[in-house]
Amino acid sequence: MFLAQVVEFSLRSGLLERVDGPGVPVDELASALGWSGERLRGLLRYLAVEGVVTDPEGSPALTARGRELLMFRAWYELLVGGYGSSLSDLDTLMRSDQEFASRDSAMVGKGSCGISRYDAIPMVRRLLAGADAERPSVLVDLGCGDGTFLLDLCAELGLPGVGVDPHEPSVVTGREEAVRRGLADRVRFEAATAENFVKSSVEDRDPTFVAAFSLQEVLEQQGRGAVVSTVRTILAVPGSQLVVVEVDHRPTDPSVMHHGLGIAYYNPYYLLHQVTEQRLETRAFWADVFAEAGATVVAEATPDPRVDSTGLELGYLLRGTGQ
Repeated sequence: MFLAQVVEFSLRSGLLERVDGPGVPVDELASALGWSGERLRGLLRYLAVEGVVTDPEGSPALTARGRELLMFRAWYELLVGGYGSSLSDLDTLMRSDQEFASRDSAMVGKGSCGISRYDAIPMVRRLLAGADAERPSVLVDLGCGDGTFLLDLCAELGLPGVGVDPHEPSVVTGREEAVRRGLADRVRFEAATAENFVKSSVEDRDPTFVAAFSLQEVLEQQGRGAVVSTVRTILAVPGSQLVVVEVDHRPTDPSVMHHGLGIAYYNPYYLLHQVTEQRLETRAFWADVFAEAGATVVAEATPDPRVDSTGLELGYLLRGTGQ
């Protein structure tokens, strides 16, 4: 727990990137970061004992283990940066179903988008590539987080996009990232709930909507009826289709929970969703919801088993009846 928090801070602050390469003297490093030199030395000494950096007194550099941590940044952003505070109030949370754990929504979105580069984005790409339909006019990401999920897809597919998220910090980050990537002319971001955007702001014809890990929010916060209504409203837009990504809720299934990734990731993921304003459900539940909303499941997918062989992450391509 202690190491995870220090590593997340070292990633978020940019420290690990700065020592990934030719060593820089500690005092120069402290000046560049705007930190106290003595406190930086203390932090580096800690990281050196943990095998993350070398030479904490002179010119620190990343070890091989430290460079591995850079690869897993998104998991630290999600589980530590986003949900780091979520378990601190378990004593209160256990007493009532009406109390929910706090979380940093911007960091949750950022971490989720980062992890999605490995599993959800390739899955969405496969669903769209295999669809028997005209090329969509625009991608609309409902619950877009920091925008990188949408920007990655728009860059790969050469499509315009709209990112929608109720959290203003995420929208600001998305706009900044679009500028950095040179995509601000064709990808825009709006602060709104998915339901409000779809009801009042959709202007493009033949849009493809993406709801990745966002219907679970609607489900917990507003109930099943709101999910059915949201899906039905989306698919009522002329020429629309909807890609949904969710996680099958199987926390008591030993065939997946004894899997290495089940223990390392899905076990804490399931617990976090039990105490936050998100509700996971089963594959059968989602099939029933889609049917009630009048949606046809055109295609289904799970991630590449080389990335995640649990089969817990689910992808669906939906269209309205008759489309």
